[in-house]
This record gives sequence, structure tokens and C-alpha cells, in this order.
Amino acid sequence: MNPTPGQVVLEPHASRVVTDWTHSANLLCCRVDPTGKYVVAGAIDYTIQRWEIATGKKTALEGHQNWVRTLGFSPDGKTLYSGAYDGRLLAWEADAETPRPITDIAAHQGWVRGLAVSTDGERIATCGNDRLVKIWSAADGKLIRALAGHAHVPYCLHFVPGSYDLVVGDTFGNIQHWTADDAKPSRAFEVKEIFHHIGDLAPFGGIISLAFSPDGGTLTASGLHKASNALAGNRRPVAVSFDWKTGEKRPKHESLKKEIDGTVWRALYHSTGTLIGVFEKQVGFWSAGGPDVTHLAETPSDIYDCDLHPNQMDLYTAHYDGHLRAMRIGR
Repeated sequence: MNPTPGQVVLEPHASRVVTDWTHSANLLCCRVDPTGKYVVAGAIDYTIQRWEIATGKKTALEGHQNWVRTLGFSPDGKTLYSGAYDGRLLAWEADAETPRPITDIAAHQGWVRGLAVSTDGERIATCGNDRLVKIWSAADGKLIRALAGHAHVPYCLHFVPGSYDLVVGDTFGNIQHWTADDAKPSRAFEVKEIFHHIGDLAPFGGIISLAFSPDGGTLTASGLHKASNALAGNRRPVAVSFDWKTGEKRPKHESLKKEIDGTVWRALYHSTGTLIGVFEKQVGFWSAGGPDVTHLAETPSDIYDCDLHPNQMDLYTAHYDGHLRAMRIGR
């Protein structure tokens, strides 16, 4: 079938790194702004690095006092939000020549684990090591509501597309769907296969990221499973999907033909419906509903996060070696 005019053709087997920018510290997260002008990355030197995509011009955003772990943009790309292990949520004017925080919120006691922006940009949600999810007004930074019913540390969260409902994944493999109107969980999704204990010492694994398919009909959680020796790092990357309406669990997305130790640090959907996940040095591609990767693209260093450019052709990856790379995956 020939693509319609303007439709992106996904070409995983022809994927290649087309841009490689460097920073002096490990990068933990990255996001591309919705206008496609900038890509930003959070680092362990407490900074956010902003690259102008057209020119490669690099600018440091300084304001956090610990590792920057999570990032998000307003839908118009004008505001950047960041969360860090200092427990703070900062808002930045994304296009400023010399960016300074325009909002500084003491959001959580302990690490900010995850951050999400609602579809309309009116609300920001954060989760942290204090086992709380908090919802903030984007207009003035005021707290709208705190959701306190989590037995375990929430690791990530996502607004349900087109609504103020939230899905929240925790370190023990549970996902809760919180309704916006009455601020309580309406249902739960269980992914216990991606949670493990290191003996009696600590949890290992959990829900690392959440994503919805382009049509909103599928919720996907990513992480690790088959942890034969957690202390030695022996585990397999995995993503688990659910039918959003019925809650039915679908077949796992794995790397079956080529066994790789790793964790899917982020899984997201391409506009074609292909699921893309990053783990270790690999970028994996799964066709809609497919249990095994259709292609693995190798990179030079471990990947901790990724994001798609609005053109749906370039995948940006944040790496342990301090590099931010763009992989061309379509045309």
C-alpha cells in the first residue's frame, strides 16, 4: 500500500544516527518541544541542556539542586516543566535567551519520579517518593489536588488523552486509573510480572513508563521481567499492553529472538501505531500487537529516555555517555 501524501513512512531497518550532541554529564531524560524547535535533556549535574535543533546551539538551564529526572512541555511549546531529585517542580520560558525558572514549587518530600502535562496544558501532574500524586494549575502553580491512596511509590504517570483522568504506575507493578471528578481510583491494572524483590531487601523493577496508542485504545506499561539475578543485572526488557476499555491484558512485547539484558526505560507510540522502546543500547520496534521486535537498532551507549520529534521521523535518545542523539527512523 502506498502512503498518502504527507504520511510518514517508518523505516526501522534503515534507521541511523543523524545528529550527535554532547554534554559533560550523564543524561537521564529528554523531550522535544511540540513545535520541533528545541530538544532538552536533564542531567546528573543538576542542569537541563537545551539544543536548538536547526543550529545545534546549546543553552544550560540552571535551577535544580539535584539530578533532573523528568521533563514535559506545554502543548504550545512555550513552557518547559522539570522535576528533579530535589523534590521540586520548575517551570521555564522555553524560548528565553537566558532561561530562569518562572515557577519554583516544593512539590514532594523526596524525589520527583514522574511528570505529565494534560492534553489542554491546563494541568500538570507529578509523583514522588512521598507516595503522593499532585495536580497543579499551569496558570498559577497552585495545588489543585493531592492523591494519597498509593500503597507503594508511584514511578510514572500519564493523563488519559483528552481528559483530566490519570493513570499512575508504581514500583510494585500496579497501575491505578484515577478519575478527575471524584479524585479516587476507579479501576486497577496489574502487571506483577514486571516486579521483583532482591531477596528481602528492596523492590526491583516496577512500572517505568506509561503510554497510550495514537487512537487511545491501548495502554502500555514498560519495565523489566524474567529477573534471574537482579543484583547481577540479569533481566529482560518488556512492555505490557491493555485494552483501555475492557482492561484485557494483551500479549507481552519482548525481544525474543535476541535475548538482551535490560529495562525498557521508555516505550512510546509512533503515529503509525508502531511501539518504540529503548533499553540498554538498543532501540526496539514492535508492530501493533506484535510480541517480538521487528527490528533492533544499536547505539553506542546505554539509553535512559527517548522522545519523538513532531515530524515523526527523528527519535531523540538521552544516553549514559552524555550524548543526545537523533536517530532517523522514517521519511
